[in-house]
Amino acid sequence: MKNVVLFLLSFLAAGAVHAQSAGIVTLRANATSATGSMAPVLTWSTNPVANSCSASGGWSGTKAASGTQTLATITASTNYTLTCTWGTGTARVSWVAPTSNTNDTPLVNLAAYRVYYGTSSSALTQSSEVNDITLRTATINSLTPGTWYFAVRAVNTNQLESGNSNIASKAVVGATAASTVGITINATPPPTPTPPPPTGSWATIGTVVYDTVQTGSSYALGRIVGSIPLGTRCVSTIRVGTTDYYQVPRDRTSFTAAPRTQIIVARCARS
Repeated sequence: MKNVVLFLLSFLAAGAVHAQSAGIVTLRANATSATGSMAPVLTWSTNPVANSCSASGGWSGTKAASGTQTLATITASTNYTLTCTWGTGTARVSWVAPTSNTNDTPLVNLAAYRVYYGTSSSALTQSSEVNDITLRTATINSLTPGTWYFAVRAVNTNQLESGNSNIASKAVVGATAASTVGITINATPPPTPTPPPPTGSWATIGTVVYDTVQTGSSYALGRIVGSIPLGTRCVSTIRVGTTDYYQVPRDRTSFTAAPRTQIIVARCARS
């Protein structure tokens, strides 16, 4: 059989079909701000259920009408957008039937037509059968938004098909809505600088002696371990936190408990 010649008529409404009104897209993140970095977890839904959704901004790709996704860690402020589409369209195709076989003999055993269609011109994965050979048109329903491609084949009583007709295309336009969520990444604050050790001569102004608790390169005031005479020279290069407690000599200390560290301190002031 010679190939069918296909004409794609307008949709039932002239031009592209516009679907029902848009629904609502709800998009949320597990948090909208963080310091330094964050691994966003996005959760979304549509009402009514959308036909299709696509992501843009900090994420990409086709998404289901609802779901949850953990994304890669971000270190800069990022926006995430989800755009969804509702509705379907209808296409009416028309063709000129073949009257002869490929060897130019008359075609006398035509049995049907098959309309093949899909969202890629190289992958017409769906089909619709037209068993009335007197018909020259077919209506294809429930087409989701996007560009659709169509071809028609003639079928004889031996179930042999012709090749594809020419391929025609048409766009189906649905109603869309979008939602965006922004995540702000704040800079990590710089560490509080340790004040420089005081200079000059320092001496005790209190008699209570404490041991210290060391955390990294800094010290914190510990428990009472003894006493020291007033006016004892302090080691001003080691200071506990931002207080006025400085290291004092062990040989001038009267211990009442064993210190847990080598560094012992008392309250001191510049003499």
